[in-house]
Amino acid sequence: MPTPENTTIKSLPTKVEEIALEIGAALSGRGIYRTSIHDATGAALWNSDTTVDEAEFSFVLDALDALALEPSRLSFERESGKGRGLVAFAARDPRGALHGALVLDANLRSLGGRTGERLALPEFARLLHRLALRLAGSKPRAKAVPLAEHDGLGITLYVQQLLKLKSTGRTRRYEVLLRTDTTDATMASEAPKDMLARAEDPASGGKLDRVVLGELCSWLAANRAQLDVEPAAFTVNLSTGALLDESFMDFAEKALRAAHVNPRLLGFEIRESQCRQHFDMAQRFMRFCEKVGFQVVIDDFTFHSDVLPLLRQRAVRMLKIDASLTVAALKDKVAQAQVAAISHGSRVLGMHCVAKRIESPVARQWLSAIGVDFAQGYLLEGPLPITELAALRLTEPVRRV
Repeated sequence: MPTPENTTIKSLPTKVEEIALEIGAALSGRGIYRTSIHDATGAALWNSDTTVDEAEFSFVLDALDALALEPSRLSFERESGKGRGLVAFAARDPRGALHGALVLDANLRSLGGRTGERLALPEFARLLHRLALRLAGSKPRAKAVPLAEHDGLGITLYVQQLLKLKSTGRTRRYEVLLRTDTTDATMASEAPKDMLARAEDPASGGKLDRVVLGELCSWLAANRAQLDVEPAAFTVNLSTGALLDESFMDFAEKALRAAHVNPRLLGFEIRESQCRQHFDMAQRFMRFCEKVGFQVVIDDFTFHSDVLPLLRQRAVRMLKIDASLTVAALKDKVAQAQVAAISHGSRVLGMHCVAKRIESPVARQWLSAIGVDFAQGYLLEGPLPITELAALRLTEPVRRV
């Protein structure tokens, strides 16, 4: 993951630089103070002036979230005063995939057009398409090699980012996913169902969870310096086998201490159905998380009355709305009311709220309007190997031209 001060690739691709200079020439005389090009992680690949400061880096991350959430959106902007502001233009390939952004610090009047439609000119659109293809071709990729083994299969940790529907701080939030076959591209969206089903057996003892948590702690320890600069949080799905195994809590605490990892980086997702079926163990686990400093997410949340007492647990910091509710909400008023109630309730409780399986701009706009904080879905942000987060971290100073 990039940092605001050090956000560039070690060897700038010549073709990306060529496009940057063409864009600069095309914008000549339009009141542009500074231009930068960023990849899909926010890393600055090229900058016409100075390094990207923290405020601009935060703007870039917000812009990329907004552009990813709204595939038809052309730009994202933030006025800084006296007619000046930052404008991020989406660098999308012809199929609409977002590969990064062009950011301008400019006199907004000189750009012309309305907010969201600045420089909507055919020639400028062609330059952005070319830029997207260059960014796609220069993107470094990490090999998704298995990190550990369980049940005779190699295990790879993937992560899926929760995209912000509204500004909620700098922390990037990820759900940790499990994959077993990295040679098949389709496996990036498919979990090992049989392995996960076995982990739900109360007699499994949380063996799979131990492997996942151990590998995650190792990765966090290896990337501690980066995470101190650019905050992130990772949540692991807790199996029923781990929830019911009292020794798992001791294992989790020891793994954290051994890796010298800040507990705020880690959290556990417990399904509402698990909370209902094993209320006492869920409550005990949440109290353990509060003591250690882990955060808890209640997944597939529907506001069921059996689970409401658990919302008093201080470790519970996020509610993920059951996907069946968010899918039905656009057609069914009862589902709409449930989703709105969860969103409002989370705000009252000081928690974050997440909507899953979001597949349309209409749904995103409605969820944002009622106060939902994050959206999650394969059409918004696909999973990627956790090792790729480190591979995309770029450490050389921003190149000046």
